[in-house]
Amino acid sequence: MVNHPSQNATPTFVLGVDLGTSGIRGVIVKKNQSASTTDTIVLFEAILLQELPSTPLPRFFDPHTTQSPKIWLDLLDALLKKLAQSFDLSLLKHIIVDATSSTVLLCTPEGEPLTPALMYNNQQAIQEAQKIPQIAGFDPKTTAQGASSTLAKVLFLLNIKNPPPLSIICHQVDFINHYLCGRLNITDENNALKLGYDSISQAWPTWIRQRLSPIQLPTVVTPGSPLGLITQQQVKQYGFSPNLTIHAGTTDSIAGFLASGASQVGDAVISLGSTLAIKLISSNPVFNQQYGIYSHKLNHNWLVGGASNAGGAVLLKEYSPAEIQYLIHSLDLHTLPDSTFNVTDAYYPLSTIGERFPIADESLTPKMPKKPKQTLLMNDTSTDALATLKAHQTYFLNIIKGLVYIEGLAYKRLTQVTEEPIKRLYSVGGGEKNLLWQRCRTVQFTPQFSLNPAQSLEAAYGVTKLITE
Repeated sequence: MVNHPSQNATPTFVLGVDLGTSGIRGVIVKKNQSASTTDTIVLFEAILLQELPSTPLPRFFDPHTTQSPKIWLDLLDALLKKLAQSFDLSLLKHIIVDATSSTVLLCTPEGEPLTPALMYNNQQAIQEAQKIPQIAGFDPKTTAQGASSTLAKVLFLLNIKNPPPLSIICHQVDFINHYLCGRLNITDENNALKLGYDSISQAWPTWIRQRLSPIQLPTVVTPGSPLGLITQQQVKQYGFSPNLTIHAGTTDSIAGFLASGASQVGDAVISLGSTLAIKLISSNPVFNQQYGIYSHKLNHNWLVGGASNAGGAVLLKEYSPAEIQYLIHSLDLHTLPDSTFNVTDAYYPLSTIGERFPIADESLTPKMPKKPKQTLLMNDTSTDALATLKAHQTYFLNIIKGLVYIEGLAYKRLTQVTEEPIKRLYSVGGGEKNLLWQRCRTVQFTPQFSLNPAQSLEAAYGVTKLITE
């Protein structure tokens, strides 16, 4: 049944869209007039990438870290149709999108893809990354460094495809915004950071302009800025109001940060997802390449932090989701003493070689605990199976301890470089549901920080906070 509000009310409905690596999520919120009141979530829907048919990719591209942008439009189409089953989309006044940082492709001036999209974790641009510090006028404080940076990926795409000079650099979120409102070659300052944008001077540095010439760099706007009205094509296709405004969004990690409810200097948020993204609200920006720390502008303050390659992806590389749940529930967490969860620097779990934050080292080797040779057998109560289960429990716990060690090291680095003590700590992401991970974090961090529940775990909700109407 489609929801229709009272005819006498004039609520402001906003659709927040979170486009991630595994799918797309949408949250419709009703904006509340009082700044002290949390906006009301009206509807939430999600579409997983695995629900859609795969799209073949051309050669030269890593299929595990490359996507066809067509799949993003298919995901958005499926999401909007699913939302329309329960909500009248003509009532929406604003749409705002967040997407994965440093996911980029090249487009024609008309918005047609010239290349597939290199995702946030694509490491094919190693040679291009090595040459970035050699560019005349290079600024060592820039975040446009390393094979995962947007700049390195753009240079890789330019070398592989040799596209025409009028090619457009298009972040993942820019591609979606163009589809919705027709505006191209415009991006938000959060997504622009890893392409080399100087967020302090609010301009593209000369060395970036010269290196990418004759490619025209995108115009950069503040997250939340209106980009334009929805296109007539989308009005006809989905039943939107022709007055629906599309806004510049942000990265997925910043949207997750906003979802938590963190709002004061000294508030920190960790996103416990495939990777660990950690940010702290600070009065001043910090850029530290030794630790992989950079700063995003957000309103009148700065989000200082970084993203580790460690995270839930390490667990999923070792165990299936069902096995992870089995291991967690096979432990009686209420009876285990706190000493069981003491963290050391014995392990640094990574899926592959290389780390971004809190250590910036592309050659860093994972330090993994020793994995049991025997296969984990679920729901087997034989003596041998129980012994194997215990070995896997220890292995699993040690990986999680390693993840918590990395998290703790990140907080230490952030406090050191910002000179801002962490006052409140929030966490968002799928790791919130891992009770073993949460118990280990509680034991490790409760003496130091105030642990606070997040207002929401959905980045799609967080990005709607950039709409201040």
